[in-house]
Amino acid sequence: MNKTLKQILQFVVSFGLMGLFLYWAFAGTDPQELWQAITGISLPWVGLIFITTLCTLVLRAWRWTVLMRPFAPQVTNLDASLAIAICYAANVAIPRSGEVMRCVSLKWTKGASISALMATVVVERILDLFWLFIYVGAALLLLRDRINAEFPWMEKASIVALMGCLVALILLVLISVYREKALDKIRPVLERISAKLAEPVLNILKTFIVGLSALQRPSAYLEIIISSILLNTGYVLIIYETFYGMGFDRLYGLDEAAALVIMAISSIGVIAPTPGAAGSYHFLFSRALHRLYMVPLNPALACATLAHAMATLTYVFIGGPALLWQWRNNRRSAAI
Repeated sequence: MNKTLKQILQFVVSFGLMGLFLYWAFAGTDPQELWQAITGISLPWVGLIFITTLCTLVLRAWRWTVLMRPFAPQVTNLDASLAIAICYAANVAIPRSGEVMRCVSLKWTKGASISALMATVVVERILDLFWLFIYVGAALLLLRDRINAEFPWMEKASIVALMGCLVALILLVLISVYREKALDKIRPVLERISAKLAEPVLNILKTFIVGLSALQRPSAYLEIIISSILLNTGYVLIIYETFYGMGFDRLYGLDEAAALVIMAISSIGVIAPTPGAAGSYHFLFSRALHRLYMVPLNPALACATLAHAMATLTYVFIGGPALLWQWRNNRRSAAI
């Protein structure tokens, strides 16, 4: 398939899915009631949600710098935070482009290898899935019967996904530790496919495996675990703050446990290839609130919309200008 045609098809499918999920989420709701619920949140809570969102950005950057430390020690937490904000901002415009853009950002600003950076992104994504399904497991412990009744696919899918993440992480650790043996196994396969391309592809793979170097250091695991727990706790806190700011604690009795359950279920929507998780996040968040906690659909969807909008606007307002600034500086450097 032609590369341009493939990109157009991916774009159409992504925005088509977003439209479908948004239709499912918003069908039958009252726009005026939605708007009243959204604008009814206390402004100090909006500020607190913004601060907590920034904290999660810094925590994610901390975990990423741990993975980059062996080959790119020059990357600071601020550099990584801006690159991640660029990643999320890019995903809003072009789905799944953000992972490449955050690597390009650090290539522009710090001269880090894109192949090595992509390896850390792969590890990061597997870690995200691993911790997501750990939290889904916690949600099932809290509301197993109700979740299985409303989302019967979730328990089995979570077990399969969690096992898949564990296998993938173990495989990456083994590749990192036994790098030369892995490359020796891959070399004859590549040479049979194309003798001309074998060496260039091997060089890219060598650089990619360099990006897995942190997995060889036992000391890195403690930082990865701590940052991951704090990061996901931050995501739970954002949802709880949204509940509290909208008065859901008083109206519907929602507490920290409910925030954990909703965070786990709604985060599954982030996996869907929609722009900035729009639509899929709204649908799962609002339906989980509605079906599991009997929150009326309009307030539930308003809460989902507010939580998603706060995160998206934070990333766009930071990542958008950062991307333009870095792009201009890179062009100037190239022109000299």
